[in-house]
Parts: sequence; C-alpha cells; structure tokens
Amino acid sequence: MVQFYTLGVILFGSMMLVLYLVKYRTLPITTWKPGAAWTRAMIYFSICNLISIWTGNTERMVSQPIATLDQLSDPLWIVLVCLCFIYIFFAYWILWSKMTITFNRKYYIGVELVFGTIWGLSTGQVLLSFYHIWNMFEFPSWGVYLMSFACMGSWQYIVHDYFWDVYVSPEHDTPKSIKLKTLASHIPNVALCLLFLVLYENFWLFIFTQTFALIATTIFQKFPAPWAKGEFNAPKTKRGIFGLPRGGGFTSIYENAQQ
Repeated sequence: MVQFYTLGVILFGSMMLVLYLVKYRTLPITTWKPGAAWTRAMIYFSICNLISIWTGNTERMVSQPIATLDQLSDPLWIVLVCLCFIYIFFAYWILWSKMTITFNRKYYIGVELVFGTIWGLSTGQVLLSFYHIWNMFEFPSWGVYLMSFACMGSWQYIVHDYFWDVYVSPEHDTPKSIKLKTLASHIPNVALCLLFLVLYENFWLFIFTQTFALIATTIFQKFPAPWAKGEFNAPKTKRGIFGLPRGGGFTSIYENAQQ
C-alpha cells in the first residue's frame, strides 16, 4: 500500500514540477497568479509526503488507530484533546482571522476547504516526521519534546518566511500581524499539540489539529481558486539571510484595515 502511495506522490509531484517549469518558471515574485501558487504548493505538498514516507512515518501512521479504547475512557486524555482543538479554534478561527487582510478577494469556500485539508495533512505529516525521527533515539520524553519542537519550529520558520509567504500565499499580512500570529497562534499551537503527541502518541489526532488550523488560514486569507481571474496582491518581501527574499508584510497607512 505504501509503495503504491509513494509512486503516486512521485508521479504527481513530477507532473507539477514539469508544469511549473514549462509555464511559470519565469514568473517574477512581484506577480501573483493563482495557477502558479497552486502548482508551487502541490510540489511542496508532494515533498512533505515523501519526507513522511522516507522517514518511516507514513508506515507507522497507517498501522495506528486514531485513538485506543483506554484513551477514550481516560478523562485527562479527553481534556487534552479538547484543549488542543479549542485553542486552535481560538488562535486561528478567531485571532488569526481578525489579523488577516484580504484586499477584497472573493471566497472560494469549497476550493479553500480542499486546499486547506491537503495543506494540513501534508504539513501535519512532515512535522510528525521530526517527532518520529527523534523518538527513535533513546531520549527521555522531555528530550524528544525539545528536539522535535526545535525542528518543527525551524522548518515552519524557513518554509513560511522564505517560500510560502513569498511564492504561494497572496499578501495577507502586515509586519505587525506576522509577529502577533507567531506569538499568539503558531508557537503555542506547536507547543501544545506536540505535548499531547509526546504524552499519548496519537499521530492522526496531531495531524487533524494541524489540518483544522490550516483550513482556517486558507479560508480567512481567501485563497483564490486556480481558475480565479483578476489582479492579486503579491506578497511584499524584504531581504533575509544570504539576501534571499522573505515575507515582509503589507505596509501602508491602511495596514490595519480589515478588507
């Protein structure tokens, strides 16, 4: 089963890569087109899934139940599951949405649900891969937690700052909102959900929490469908390490206006 899945991911990712090289390779980062953004995202999702497969994470996932009968009867487990989802609802469906600018883009709810789900499943798997790797060493639980948190945080920082918020998402942030979202949503999300993962090893529930968060971010930034027409605000960038462009956020006298 995993072998066929691996072949499918490689073929799909290769198709998207060829499409990108043929159609969008010369597109400047100052121009945002839905088709290019979707193609780049699908290549990234393929990479995430391949990392999960090659680290052995996917094989372990398919052999695990969502939850055990003992866990379902454990009050502490139930409280922590609810806490994770309640915090994500507050942090992303409420706080994140209020700090996001959309420049009057249209909603594409059905498409956004599909994109957010694929994004969440892919991101959840690659983050889970870091936990799986460190858990193979004979470290105490707190050591696995700290090393996994460091790797997850570094991955998310590099991917979002230097790829996602430059080449995939249309502009949806300001310099202020980037900082606030990091402190109020992203860091606590990983810290809380990883703690639950280390304590109970519910791989699928960890992935579901990240999917729940990323469905919200897709909807509330009004991520356009691949066939959407019109002009879209490309992300504003600034110089990062080695002079590479990184997400900088929209700045103007209207930067706090919710559009």
